[in-house]
Amino acid sequence: MKKKGGLGKFFLKKFSRLQKKKSTQKIFRRQLSLSQMHLSIEKKKQDFAVTVVPLPTPILSPVLAPSLPVPLPVSVESSAFSLSIREFLKPNDHLRQSIEAFLLDQRSPHTRRAYSKDLKRLVKFLHSRNHSENCEKINRTLLIAYKDSLVSEGLEHTTVDRHLATLRSFFKWLVDDGILDKSPADGVRFLNPKRISRTIGFSDEEVKKILSLPNLHSKTGALHYAILMVLFYCGLRRSEVCALRTVNIGVERNQNVLRLRGKGNSERMLVMVPAVYNAIKYYFYITRRSFDSADTFLFAPLKNNRTGEIKKPLDPSMIFYVVTKYARLAGISNRVSPHSCRATAISNARDHHVPDRAIQEFAGWASPDMITRYDKRKTSVEDSAAHSITYGSEERTFPELSSLSPQSELK
Repeated sequence: MKKKGGLGKFFLKKFSRLQKKKSTQKIFRRQLSLSQMHLSIEKKKQDFAVTVVPLPTPILSPVLAPSLPVPLPVSVESSAFSLSIREFLKPNDHLRQSIEAFLLDQRSPHTRRAYSKDLKRLVKFLHSRNHSENCEKINRTLLIAYKDSLVSEGLEHTTVDRHLATLRSFFKWLVDDGILDKSPADGVRFLNPKRISRTIGFSDEEVKKILSLPNLHSKTGALHYAILMVLFYCGLRRSEVCALRTVNIGVERNQNVLRLRGKGNSERMLVMVPAVYNAIKYYFYITRRSFDSADTFLFAPLKNNRTGEIKKPLDPSMIFYVVTKYARLAGISNRVSPHSCRATAISNARDHHVPDRAIQEFAGWASPDMITRYDKRKTSVEDSAAHSITYGSEERTFPELSSLSPQSELK
C-alpha cells in the first residue's frame, strides 16, 4: 500500500518534466527559425550578386592587329585655352565683358585711362598683323615682337615697360576669367632701364626766385602763388592739387592740416605750415571766397569764357602751365614740371635729415624704396664725392707738349 500523498508527488514530477520538455522544444524551434532566416538571407544575397568574370585576353594575329583603331595621344597644347588675333579683334560677349570689367576694376581714373590707351595701341599693332586667313595665336613670341615695335618707334624704355606691365595685368585677368589657360606675357622680359630720371629738381635759390614772381595784387597771381606754395611745401601730385576741396582743410592738435586721398586711394594727412595756410587764406580773401561756405574745390578757375562754369576743379594742364611759366620767368632752362616741385620738397626734407619713415608718410608711398629715386640732389655735381678724394700728391709736372714725339705719345 502506497503512502499517502505519493500520487500528488508523482503528478507534480510528471508536470515538471512536461514543462521542461516544452520549454526545450520552444528554444529549439526558435533557434531553427533563426537559422532558416539566416540561410534565406544568404541565398537572396547570392541571387542578387553579380559575378565578374574576367575576359580572356584576345590573341591577335599580325594581320588583324593594324586594322584596329589606335587612340591618338592628346597634346596639352591642344586642350589649353588660347586666343587668336582674330578672336581678340572681334571678341565675343564673354571676352568683351571681361575687357570692360578689367578697365572698370581699376580704382584710379588715371590708371583706367592709361590702361585703355595701352590696349588700343596693342589692337593697332594686331591689326597690322591680321589678314583674312590669319589665325596666329597671341603668344610670347607675338608680344616680344610688339615690344620691339615699341622700341623701334623711339619710345622711352620706361614707357615700354609700362606697356608691358599693362599687358601682364590684362592677360592675368583673362586667365582668372577662364578665357586663357596661361598668360602669354609671363615670359616677356622688361627692359629695366637703369638711367637717371630727366626730371630735374629746383635748388633753394631757384625756389625763392619762383615764389617771388607771382603778382599778389591780382586774383590770378594770388591763385598761382597758392598753388606753388602747396606744390613746394606739401609735395602733392598734380592730380592731388586739382582734387583738393575746402572740406579737406582741418585742424589737428592745433595744426592746420590737409586730409586727402592720393594714389592708390590711400589716405594721408599733411601739415600746412603757416606760410602755406596764409597763402590759401589770402587767395580766398582776394577772390571773395570763404572757408565756411559749402564744400567746393579749393582751386577753381577764376573765369570760363566757353561755358561760364567756374564751380569745377582746375584742369591738370593748368598746374603744368603755372610751374613752367614761373620757371621760365626765373631763367630756368631745364626741363621742369609739377613733379619737379614734388621732387624738390622730398630732396629738401632729406637735406634737413628728416627720417625716411616721415618722408614716406609725407609723400604717400607704400614703399620707402621710392625715397632715393625722388632725391634729385643726390646727383648734384657741387656735392660730388670726387671733390673730397685725395691721396697726398695729385699734381705732377707735365713736360712740354712740343717736346713729345709721336712714339712717346703712344706710350
